[in-house]
Amino acid sequence: MGHGDTEARRGGFTLLEVVVSLAIGTLIIGSVMGLISESLRYRMNLKEKAQAYTVLDSAAQVILADPVKATQGFVRLGELEGSPEVGVSLLPVKLEGQTPGENFGRLFRVMLNYHSSNLEFSIIIPNSDLK
Repeated sequence: MGHGDTEARRGGFTLLEVVVSLAIGTLIIGSVMGLISESLRYRMNLKEKAQAYTVLDSAAQVILADPVKATQGFVRLGELEGSPEVGVSLLPVKLEGQTPGENFGRLFRVMLNYHSSNLEFSIIIPNSDLK
């Protein structure tokens, strides 16, 4: 084993070095692609949530303008593209010392649902409007 044998060995890479380099490169590329994919998925989810909250906010404005619409179980927003339908759940809130009277209203907790997004707020519906 002379001097020429060492020079030939230094001239290229061994199969093991190539395989290890390819494995490391594959791991790095896979990690980068995973990060990009997760970033895109997060961005789409954020965009969908923002659109859902806009629809929920619009439905809340409709109900605040006319609280009786909350008793229908849903609010259809015909002014928006696609006429989205928002689910409405009413939960009566019992206040201590509250005496029922014809001139008073009842306090309700309103829960709006649209595409797995929720919005909650409270309203008073006059007794004359409750059926």
